[in-house]
Formats: sequence, structure tokens, C-alpha cells
Amino acid sequence: MKRWIWLPCILVFTGCYFDERVPTEMVSMNQAQPLGKEKSLESDIRFDVGLLEIRGGEKPGTLYSMDLEYDKASYTPEVNYSPSAGESGRLSLRLESMHRIGIRRHEHGNTLRLAFNNSVPLNLDLNTGVGDTRLSLSGMKIARIRFESGVGGGRISAYEPNLIPCESIRIKNGVGRIEAVGLGNLNFRELEFEGGVGGANLDFTGEWKQNADIRIQVGVGGVNVVMPRDIGVRLEAEKHFLSGLQLERFQKRDEYYYSESYEKSTIRVSLRVAAGIGGFKVTWI
Repeated sequence: MKRWIWLPCILVFTGCYFDERVPTEMVSMNQAQPLGKEKSLESDIRFDVGLLEIRGGEKPGTLYSMDLEYDKASYTPEVNYSPSAGESGRLSLRLESMHRIGIRRHEHGNTLRLAFNNSVPLNLDLNTGVGDTRLSLSGMKIARIRFESGVGGGRISAYEPNLIPCESIRIKNGVGRIEAVGLGNLNFRELEFEGGVGGANLDFTGEWKQNADIRIQVGVGGVNVVMPRDIGVRLEAEKHFLSGLQLERFQKRDEYYYSESYEKSTIRVSLRVAAGIGGFKVTWI
């Protein structure tokens, strides 16, 4: 009997709520920022729940455009743009719940579509909560990416070469699968992937222009890496993780594994794999 008495108290003090008590009220919000003297753009996106899509913009005179559909009864958007010194702009966008974390009985249909100018170098800082994320980076100038996914996973695609060097890419996955295609087109110097629950398929095909460092933390579900045959790979793995590796066309020398084409390759990759619960496989294409 005492346990049943405690239950309402726990719900009150933890701030649990039931979404169906608040009627859904979907509204739209549209915004476009004209391109001025900006030579680069910093974007900081925080999106609690829903579908997020990012792509390159088709209008050369627009720095970015935004189309947002959200539940006004439960979420509050906050959008701020400010130019900064050195001809750089900064976009800050938040869609956060007005309620404390609690019990939800249905998903909200929040949808955010962002289009960034293809000619302006972009630093993308992205944090998503619950929902799917789609990053279509073809034709864009990507200077840096930080992407942290909560629940739902995401898809990243780059079918055209990045015209500028990308300093770094950081991807941290929570629950859900990550699918990435054409990562070699992003022209990155270093890439770090931290797997969560759900696994990942990381396709590094594309037009490579420089050597790179890749670090992968395997989560639950495993990671499959797709690598072009003409890229030389030197792989290092934690010793107690060797049983989870599936390596074809590699030769072991000392503590490293070298791809068969490593010595002849003009582009070389240093790949470090850290342990997790799940396998790791390299597929050549």
C-alpha cells in the first residue's frame, strides 16, 4: 500500500505530465535572411522533437531560409541572427518544449527545414532530441560539423565535392541508426564518430583531396565502414576489441593493420577503432 501512496508524489516532484491534456495547435513560421557582406556563417541549432532537414539553398541572394511547423501549445521557437566582426554571421535557433520532461502519449509533428547559401562557408553545430535528421550537404561549403543526435538517428549525404577544406566532423549518436553516404566528398581533415545504440553505416566514397584522421567509437549494433579501394588505410584497434573486427585486404605489421594498397596510395587515412558492444567491418568498393 505504501508504494501506491508514493507514486503520485514521485510524478509531482519529477514534473511528469500527460501531453494529451494540451490540445495540439500547429502553426507555421517562415524566415529568410538576405545575403549581405557575410563571408562565413556560424549556425547553432537545437531542435527538441521532430523532423529536421538541412540542405543547400537555391537562391544566391539569400544567406539562409527557414520553414518551421511546430506545435504552439507545447513548444516555443527562438530564432536570432546577428552579423559579427570580420564579415561573419551567426544564426542561433532553438525549438524547446515549454514543459518539463515527462510522459508523452504521442509524437509531435514538428518539422524544420533549413537551406543555407551554397557559396558561404558554413560551421554547423547541431543538437537534436527525439526525431529524424537529414543532412543533404551536396554543393555546400562545409567548414566544420558538430552533430549530436538523441533518439531517432539520421542520414547524411554528400554527392558533390566540398569546395573548401573541412577542418573537422564530430558525430555523436544516441539511440537510432546513422546512415552516411559520400563522406569522402566532404574534404575533411579529421572525423570522429561515437556510436550509440542502433549502429551505423559510414560510406567514405567520394572525391578525396587530402589525408585524414578518423576515430570511431563502436556502440551497440556495430559499425560498417565503406572505403574506396584507392585509399590507403592504416588501422589501429584496442587489443581487447580484436575479436569484433572484420578486416579484409589488410596486413598486420606491429600494432597496426595496413590496407593492401597503402604504400601505393596518394591519399592515406589513419583509422582508430575503440571498443564497444558490436562488430566493426571495413568494406572495399
